[in-house]
Amino acid sequence: MKLVKLYEKIGYKKLMVIPIVFLVLCMGSLFLHYQNTGEFITRGVDLVGGSQLTVDTDRAVDASALEAHLRPVFGDIHVRTTVGVGGNRILVKAGEDVDKEKLLEEIENYGISTHSHSFEKIGASLGESFFIQSITALIVAFIFMGFVVFFVFKNFVPSIAVMWCAFSDIVCTIAVMQLLGMSMSLASFAGLLLVLGYSIDTDILLTTRVIKRREGSITKRCKGALKTGLTMTTTSLVAFISLYLVSGAAALGEVASVLIIALLIDVPNTWLTNLGILRWWAEKKGLT
Repeated sequence: MKLVKLYEKIGYKKLMVIPIVFLVLCMGSLFLHYQNTGEFITRGVDLVGGSQLTVDTDRAVDASALEAHLRPVFGDIHVRTTVGVGGNRILVKAGEDVDKEKLLEEIENYGISTHSHSFEKIGASLGESFFIQSITALIVAFIFMGFVVFFVFKNFVPSIAVMWCAFSDIVCTIAVMQLLGMSMSLASFAGLLLVLGYSIDTDILLTTRVIKRREGSITKRCKGALKTGLTMTTTSLVAFISLYLVSGAAALGEVASVLIIALLIDVPNTWLTNLGILRWWAEKKGLT
């Protein structure tokens, strides 16, 4: 396998630094966002309050042009579009007191049919409550995951490596979402909770192969774990990309996009950083 030869040629101690540098850059991006906006993440309507109109259409729409058309009437309003196999979708975010019928009328005047649409409105206090509950659920899930990992492996360094990768996956995923202009929503938080499971499955596979098994050299054990882990990740990616392209539900599309980003980030986190930490620890303990 050419990938393994290249890995051995460069050296695991050098390669394990790459995801760490990426994590530092992502954290810097989030802190920069905090300095500019007062928040680490951009919250969607369901977490901050307001109104959102979703319109399904069969034509391509210029989001910036539609936004420029609506702003003189509704003031602070944001428009973005998504494209899928089933057609195009327009997402219009406005204040809590926006007039739905007037908004639909203005979109019709722009030349877009609003026959297929949905509208949601959430109060600011309820949105804030949803946000706090979502953050709490994510933190509690991470803590309990840590307890399970420590209980299973009973070794500090391998357990910390698994938790480090899960933490890095979540932080980097959130940072990439911000860079792509994706707002955090309840569906996004659901995706992040799933990320905890998907991020540690390959880490646990790798850790089990390296420290609990003794068949063959550590290089062969890592190579076997790599083949299995990448197969698992690839099949998951294919499933979530299909869900993102085919799904007609916005929430499912958001969950799929979060998981796609996280799985791509998890590959270097697991097979460069986590693998490097485990090889260093195993060699030090004489488990090679």
